[in-house]
Amino acid sequence: MTYRDNPEIAKKYKSKRWQKLRHQKILLNPFCERCLKKGIYNSAYIVHHKDYITDKNFEDDDVFFNMNNLESLCKDCHNKEHFAEKDEYIFDENGDLIKNE
Repeated sequence: MTYRDNPEIAKKYKSKRWQKLRHQKILLNPFCERCLKKGIYNSAYIVHHKDYITDKNFEDDDVFFNMNNLESLCKDCHNKEHFAEKDEYIFDENGDLIKNE
């Protein structure tokens, strides 16, 4: 079970406010911020919350919609962040789990 199994959290990720903020973050940081630190230019596809969204904090807009809590990541870095020991997980450009082998 993932945080997006909570319909209220899933609804927030589908909101126009989140979509607009996500788009702004990708425009500001179009390359993966972690790869850039290594001098690698990989396109960012996922906007990641540095402080993970949970059932306890998702209603706090200062956490959910805070630009300072967001990080532009490539799919590989996002997978490593969430599933460092389980590389079989794959996410789409919205951060949704699409494959679990």
